[in-house]
Parts: sequence; C-alpha cells; structure tokens
Amino acid sequence: MIQDKVKVQLSQFKKQGEKLQVELGKGLEAAKEEGQRILKELGVDTSTKKIDINELVTELRKANPSVRDFLRNLDVATYDNRFRLNWNTTMISAYAKQQAEKAYAKDVKPRIAEVRETVSTQLREVQAKTQELRAKLTA
Repeated sequence: MIQDKVKVQLSQFKKQGEKLQVELGKGLEAAKEEGQRILKELGVDTSTKKIDINELVTELRKANPSVRDFLRNLDVATYDNRFRLNWNTTMISAYAKQQAEKAYAKDVKPRIAEVRETVSTQLREVQAKTQELRAKLTA
C-alpha cells in the first residue's frame, strides 16, 4: 500500500521534472537566440557554433571603435528586451495585485468584519453592564 503511494508520487515527481526540464530548455533556447541576435546587432559574427571570448571581444572592438558607439549599439540591440521586460514586470505586478485583492476579499475582509462585529457586540455588552452598574450605584 505504502509502496504503491510512493511509486505514484515518484512517477508524478518524474513527470513534473520532465515538464520543468522541457520548459527550461525552451527558455534557454529562446535566451540563446536572443543573445545571438544582440551580438549580431553589435557586430559579432554568430554563424560559428562556439564563440571564443577573445574573438568576441576582438569583434566587438572592431565593430564598435569607441565606447560611445558600443553603448549606442547596445542600447539599440537591447531595446526590445528592455521593453518586453518592462511589460512583463508591469503585467506580473498587476496580476500579483489582483491576486492579493482576491485573497483580501475572500479571506481577510470577512475576518475583519467578523472581528469588528464581535468587538462591537462585546462593546455593547460592556456599555450595557456599565449602565447597569451606574444605575445601581446611583440608586
């Protein structure tokens, strides 16, 4: 019985791992393609499979003779990525805000209303007892 549960959990864990690996592979491939696109826009030949760091620096210096040229080309090459990152960040924060509002409306707001009602009820009881005691003391 326990072995069956462990086997099922292990197979589910393997499936999740494979799914995560596929998604990670897609993300890495997209990042690689984007990096190659940026390097190409900066003047580096990315047709070779493996780029040596020394060759990369040499090609970057050749294509961008000054720091100003390099920064301008880098700005142009990464504009789409920065825009996309800004957009994704904005959407993620909006989604997080929406989820927080839902959680507040579902969980926190009813609890606050319940506590407020409980406190109000107890306060009314205390006021009533205070009035009773006041009446007894004056009488």
